[in-house]
Amino acid sequence: MIVKWNLPKYLRQDQVRAFFSVIRNPRDKALFTTIYLYGLRVSEACLLQREDLDFERRTIRIWRVKNGYSGEKPLFRRLVAILRRYLRTRTDDNAALFVGRQGRLSKRWVQALFTRYATAADLPPNRRHVHTMRHSMATHLLDAGEPIDFVQDHLGHRNIESSLVYARVSDRRRSKAISRLERSREIALPA
Repeated sequence: MIVKWNLPKYLRQDQVRAFFSVIRNPRDKALFTTIYLYGLRVSEACLLQREDLDFERRTIRIWRVKNGYSGEKPLFRRLVAILRRYLRTRTDDNAALFVGRQGRLSKRWVQALFTRYATAADLPPNRRHVHTMRHSMATHLLDAGEPIDFVQDHLGHRNIESSLVYARVSDRRRSKAISRLERSREIALPA
């Protein structure tokens, strides 16, 4: 019997860079950078308020859905500049962080924006869903050598099992492990 894994679809780092390279709108750059860097679900990005940002303390408050852990996270330095650039374009007094002409952005609108930019970046059709950014960040964290419990915390997972699926996806992590094992004296390899 062949077991077929239902692995998350993610973007390689070069594909993420290609995606961001086609975005010129400061709001959209801030929106998708925030989604990617914090592995947000669309609904979590739509929940963000201006008051969730604390530039002085360099923190962002993330409100997780699906029973995830909410909390403050450090702001990435590059994101601070991107968010400030976007906020300087705002003339409204809406409390929501990401807004359009009709007010707070909807999940449907964010997905439509993502699809438009993903198409312009020529991303594979089966990777043109905004949730791939969440999967991408989790995979990239593991590729960078971060431990699985950091991925769990970063994505707000209550159960480590939700994070472990990314360990099956992270090829770079596997390659590094195999390379270490090949040099190890603890592994008996034929001459």
